[in-house]
This record gives sequence, structure tokens and C-alpha cells, in this order.
Amino acid sequence: MTSAENFWYVLECIYFGAGYLAKVPVKKALSDAGAVAVTSAEESWYLVECIFFGAGYLAKVPVKKALSDAGAVVMTSAENFWYVLECIYFGAGYFRKVPVKRALNDVGPTQMTAAENFWYVVQCLAFGAGYFRKVPVKRALSDI
Repeated sequence: MTSAENFWYVLECIYFGAGYLAKVPVKKALSDAGAVAVTSAEESWYLVECIFFGAGYLAKVPVKKALSDAGAVVMTSAENFWYVLECIYFGAGYFRKVPVKRALNDVGPTQMTAAENFWYVVQCLAFGAGYFRKVPVKRALSDI
């Protein structure tokens, strides 16, 4: 991670743990891919996130899609179903996948399409939302 990404991750964590809680579903997806082990605390927070209307699981699905695009993991039929459902909802699944692809692109295992690059820039123009979504993903990738 760059020093700027570390700085923003710490600020996100100070804000009610938002950075850490955003990192947990990413670590769970990376764990599903066999790339990293989740800690018992992360497993507990993932469970808590899943209890809240499946938020943890639904946050993990776009990450799994990005990892699937990179050839790192195969999605289950349930994950594919929920990804499509998230995409039908105003493209939410796709827009949540784009910062993950950017983080994977930053560390090298995958390349972004022109459309993904375009939407990442658009997300960054919206008060840096794309960048701030990428930061917890980079933090999770740094645990590998």
C-alpha cells in the first residue's frame, strides 16, 4: 500500500471502523480463493455483517466476481445469482466490483477493461468514492 492509502485506511477505521468492516468481506472472498486466512475476529465480524440483511455476503459477492474475472476463483451458482441481482439494481454489483478490479490491477494479477477504467474514474470524481472503496481492498490484499 502507498502511504496515502495507509493514511486513508486509518481515517476510514477511525470513522466507526468503516475501513475495517469494508475489508472483512474482501478478506473472506480472498479466503474463499485460498489466498489468505481470515482471523477469528474477521470471521466474527463477517458473521455480524451477514446477520444484518446479508450485508457481509452481498459485499463479498462483487469481490468474488473481480477475483473470478482474474481467474483466481470460481463463483458458486448462488454468488452468480446474487451478483446478477445486484447488477440489476442500478448496476450496484458492477460498480462495487470496479474498485476491487482497480486494486487487483494495482498489485498486478489482472487488467481492467476500458469500461471498468471509465467507471472507476467516474466513481473517483464523485468525492473520491472509487478510491475510498479501493483502499480497504488494497489493505486486504496487503495481508497476502
